[in-house]
Amino acid sequence: MLSNPSQLLVRNAHLFEQGQWLLANAEDAQVFSELDGDIDGFHQNWQIYSQLKTQNNHEFAVALASEKRYDGIVLYMPKAKEHAAMLLANLACHLKPGGCLMLVGENNSGVKSAPKLLADYGHKAVKLDAARHCSLFNMVLSAEVKPFNLDQWAKEFEVNIAEHNLRIYSLPGIFSHKSLDDGTKLLLENLKPIPTAPVLDFACGAGIIGVYLAKKNPAIQLTMSDVSAIAVHCAGRTAEINGVTADVLASDGLKDITRKFAAIYTNPPFHTGTHTDYSITEQFLRDANAHLGVNGSLTLVANAFLDYPPIMEKHLAAPLVMAHTTRFKLYHCQK
Repeated sequence: MLSNPSQLLVRNAHLFEQGQWLLANAEDAQVFSELDGDIDGFHQNWQIYSQLKTQNNHEFAVALASEKRYDGIVLYMPKAKEHAAMLLANLACHLKPGGCLMLVGENNSGVKSAPKLLADYGHKAVKLDAARHCSLFNMVLSAEVKPFNLDQWAKEFEVNIAEHNLRIYSLPGIFSHKSLDDGTKLLLENLKPIPTAPVLDFACGAGIIGVYLAKKNPAIQLTMSDVSAIAVHCAGRTAEINGVTADVLASDGLKDITRKFAAIYTNPPFHTGTHTDYSITEQFLRDANAHLGVNGSLTLVANAFLDYPPIMEKHLAAPLVMAHTTRFKLYHCQK
């Protein structure tokens, strides 16, 4: 199904009929079949990329690495403006001189800030079209583009939990960029003994939960997974900085994970971009049983208003509330 920004691009399909184009972080896979032309894809979302990876010229990465230069690049506006700025700095390096650098997004996504975000790359951003509560902006590249250095966008911060001091590597676009969120803090401060066995940090973000588990019990076999290329990169760097060995992988929920675990730990998302989306966690809860070994356990922290316990009880076991605040509840259930 075409997202609203993709519908706006299809409405302007004539723009892509000439030259070589790149769509960055498309919100759906269908748009590539709706547009005619020489169009590649750059993706930071594994769920979208996995639908297209058998086709030519689709890349999943934290930053675009292709040596190809494009006549035009369209970036779908991400939730965080700093994430958009980082992506534009990366993507502009892959434009031909005089190429088109475009931003498309829903009006409530922050796309109206496009003229400011694009200001470093040319003289004036122009709104090409608006429909479906979305806008499409274009800047003709005329400014000198600086070489892109991913680490210049990174932030390292310290997390102190109990007797453990961790260094966390974070990039724009990651959940709770630059700080430890209160939900994860509640989980880490109230852990049951960690089994000396394979464990999974699901929807790992920057890898805080997984790396803390490994510091608390160095004998675990740690896997960390996330749908985001940024998260996979950050979790890997966080593990490296803290001297932790981990298998860090991209996965659409649990679809791309084959092994079973003695325990799964998670602070799962309930947003996709700017939209509330409970389906990711609900599907995870339906699938978790098949990825837990005998007597396996699930430890999950979530906003207190989210009604996950009935789903957990139906597909796994009745959860216990291990700890709570006014905003969060920490659940634990065991097969």
